[in-house]
Amino acid sequence: MTDGEAPSLGGQLIDFALTFPAGDIPERTLEWAALRFVDTVGVGLACASYDLGTAAAHLAVDDPAAGPASVWASGGLRVRMADACLANGMLSHGMDYDDTHTTATLHPSCVIVPTALAVGEATGASGTEVLAAAVVGFETVARLGLLASGKFQNRGFHPTSVLGVFGAVATVSRLMGVSAAVGRNAAGLAGSMASGLMEYLSDGSSAKQVHPGWAAQAAVTAVRLAQLGATGPARVLEGTAGVFRSFAGIDVSGSEVFKTLGEEWLGTLVATKPYPACHCVHAPVDAWRALADRLRLSADEIASISSFTGLVPSWYLQLVCDPMPAKRAPRSVYEARFSLPYSIGVAVVDGKMDLNSFGVERLSDSRVLEVAAKVDYEVLEYQEFPEAFPGGIRVTWPEGRVEEEHVLHNRGSVGNPMSAEEICEKFLEAAARLTSPERAGQLLESLRSLREAPSLEGFTKAIAEVVAAPLASRGVRQGHQ
Repeated sequence: MTDGEAPSLGGQLIDFALTFPAGDIPERTLEWAALRFVDTVGVGLACASYDLGTAAAHLAVDDPAAGPASVWASGGLRVRMADACLANGMLSHGMDYDDTHTTATLHPSCVIVPTALAVGEATGASGTEVLAAAVVGFETVARLGLLASGKFQNRGFHPTSVLGVFGAVATVSRLMGVSAAVGRNAAGLAGSMASGLMEYLSDGSSAKQVHPGWAAQAAVTAVRLAQLGATGPARVLEGTAGVFRSFAGIDVSGSEVFKTLGEEWLGTLVATKPYPACHCVHAPVDAWRALADRLRLSADEIASISSFTGLVPSWYLQLVCDPMPAKRAPRSVYEARFSLPYSIGVAVVDGKMDLNSFGVERLSDSRVLEVAAKVDYEVLEYQEFPEAFPGGIRVTWPEGRVEEEHVLHNRGSVGNPMSAEEICEKFLEAAARLTSPERAGQLLESLRSLREAPSLEGFTKAIAEVVAAPLASRGVRQGHQ
């Protein structure tokens, strides 16, 4: 950087990551971060129980490289940091049950939490150090997302991975205690590792599951390469061929997005998911449930409805509405999670949406498909978007009767948050699929009490007691338990 030249965005985020005192992070922010760990690990266990997003975990079990970091739900397998990041990042996003920073329109926790836990285990960091490094990562990725909210998706890129790698680099750099020069080079290198295409929407494939794990793994690799002398461009974010111009088509040079670092904690503005599906379907589903409850609709009244119209912002269309014929008959479980018609169908038939709503057998459920065939959408540009993911529903009967309901702040959003107790219940429901209530409680406590933990030893021991059957069978076969 020459005299008078403004510091690069990458340099600013690394300086913040390496120098901001953990003691200056508000206690409530550290407590918030601990709940992100609870939610994310719980989601990972839920995915493992259904063998979703487990490809990298299977890879780690089949071809293990011994190391210090735990592979979740593997029964205690410990591997290299980067391998654990890939495995656990994929697990965290296996059923789209993880949280969303709605304004930044990306998923932060599925990248940051696996990174912080893996590197925290490897470095022997205290719980507070791990939480502080995670907060730094959350703050970094959220602020980068706020620079181009929705614009990455408009060009076919997934910002969770494209930008997530930079938040993860901040987390890794802090926990590994690297120099500023190493951290800046790592951020520059990460720009060439940033990736994540949204073409998975075209055929219901599960490539999206890879994105957060790849970002977390890339961050560890970038930092280690920088430690060994590899260099990266200083203006990787705002340069003429940098991330924002290349991936989002916008110029962010001169941005002051990092001006209030350490004063405002914008990374905390995330929405926890009550349902294992794309956030864009949550409000319409809840609107249906509210409408059915308000009107006390009988089974006969519901059966006679002639049409359901989802009311959604135009930004949702690519994700959950178009093309509508394909969305009405999803070809895979993953595609069903991104289908407004299917989601409304299962909510109408079951009266709820939960972990069991997206089984393979449900894809051919004639009752769900019959409702899905009646679903269409109408664009309504709610002013609450993107601070929340609002939506509504309009139902019509053959005789012309019309009823409508709107949910402006989806459940779990900043304006309608899930409580700590509800997040813990979500965790325990997932963990109960794999282990005893006692062990699930121990794992929950190890995460909730990170603030007081001298190391991650309690978490390492507790997660080793949790094992998913598919991973266990592979481990026994390979001799790794």
